[in-house]
Amino acid sequence: MRIIKPYAFYILLGLLYPIVKVIYYINGLVYLRGVVYGLIAGVSTISVGILALKEYDGADKPVWHWLAALVPLIVIPLTLIIMILHLGLRMFLMEKMTPFMIFECIAIAQFIVAILMFRGLIFKRGTDKQKMPRIGFAIMKTVFINPAQHI
Repeated sequence: MRIIKPYAFYILLGLLYPIVKVIYYINGLVYLRGVVYGLIAGVSTISVGILALKEYDGADKPVWHWLAALVPLIVIPLTLIIMILHLGLRMFLMEKMTPFMIFECIAIAQFIVAILMFRGLIFKRGTDKQKMPRIGFAIMKTVFINPAQHI
């Protein structure tokens, strides 16, 4: 059960994208396009989260774990670009900053959870079974040292 917690939290954060957009749509803070974009972001992150959970048990390469970290990083600038293109810079800065910040906070939280999921996968498999570039593994190992190894 402890293994599933980060994956479940990642998926629940993915559910927040469309839920927050629908709440903002009801209150008149976003347009229907914003709800559709929230739905696209939610479905993509939920799908990646589910596939990463399935990958935890037996894939050779952690493709879905990498995508679990990459998708929120794509959502962050894409949200800004889409909102400015559809609303204009002035309206975005004056009226739409709150929905933007909430959406970005969800994406940042998902990115952090994705890193924790990847960290758990690395220390489950060990260095000999991990299929990633050496520099990537070296960075992940130095940033996320397993606290149990130092006791």
